[in-house]
Amino acid sequence: MTMQMKRREFILGAAAFASSTAAHAFAAGKASATPQRRSAERQAALVDRWNDATMLVAPEDYKAYYKDGDTRNFAALKALEHAFDKVKREVAETIVGSDAPAVWSIYNMGYIVKTRHATFSIDLKHRRAKEFAPLLDFALCTHAHGDHFDGDFLRAMDSAGKKIVSNFHANNGAEVSGLMKGENILHIKDISIRTFSVDHASEPWGIDFTTAFEIAIGGFRLLHTGDCRPSNDKLAVKWGAPDLWLLFPMSGLDIADAMRRIHPKRVVFGHLWELGHKQTKGRAHKWHINRAMPPALANCPDISVGFWGDRIS
Repeated sequence: MTMQMKRREFILGAAAFASSTAAHAFAAGKASATPQRRSAERQAALVDRWNDATMLVAPEDYKAYYKDGDTRNFAALKALEHAFDKVKREVAETIVGSDAPAVWSIYNMGYIVKTRHATFSIDLKHRRAKEFAPLLDFALCTHAHGDHFDGDFLRAMDSAGKKIVSNFHANNGAEVSGLMKGENILHIKDISIRTFSVDHASEPWGIDFTTAFEIAIGGFRLLHTGDCRPSNDKLAVKWGAPDLWLLFPMSGLDIADAMRRIHPKRVVFGHLWELGHKQTKGRAHKWHINRAMPPALANCPDISVGFWGDRIS
């Protein structure tokens, strides 16, 4: 099958995304998509399709699209645009009525989280990310790699006087955020956040390079560890087993060991199909998912893959 034939065969447009969600009525009369849960068979089939589509997009194609917004008829880039529109619409419409937040995947390790009283982002990365600035109360960023933040978005948050919690962006010197290194405890509206440092790599530059976030929303626990690998006891939670761990299953992470350390109730793999990385080097894809899934499932029964645009919680 030629590359062009694969491109035509793989169609992830509006119909595919629309069929993946359902309306759910809330007492207030508004609606939101229900969290997406797929069977193992459906997930595996979708992994195959996304793998084929994203492998057609070279880093140069993605970077050009990021500058001008032209999808160049790549199905994966069309899906990325549609995912952004879908999430933005659902965030505006969704009403959260319990401690469990609504969580959407934007792109790889980027997520939007909505609670009863606040909306925030984690590692938001998209060429249109700044459109979210008016909708967010604050932003979390794990580390200073370009696939985990967008400069225009951070500047938009700064301009709007919104909090940015990171270990690299000074956030205009805002007292409550910016340059949060090591362990800190923050309280923002109905959310408590524990920041702690983990290693991105074993080389000197990677030591304590990533800030992980342990988040408490009432009785719900959310964990986002960015790009990390375990080192001594750095990868650890203090507020109990997370109800949801947003996990990148690479960067040298020992999946079985990580599961035993954290004891998560649910894990969603992210940071897959990073289009800025070369297809044959550094791009987490189907092979990495298949390698990580068995040890993860052996220690946690609820493991899934987050696709762009999914509402995962």
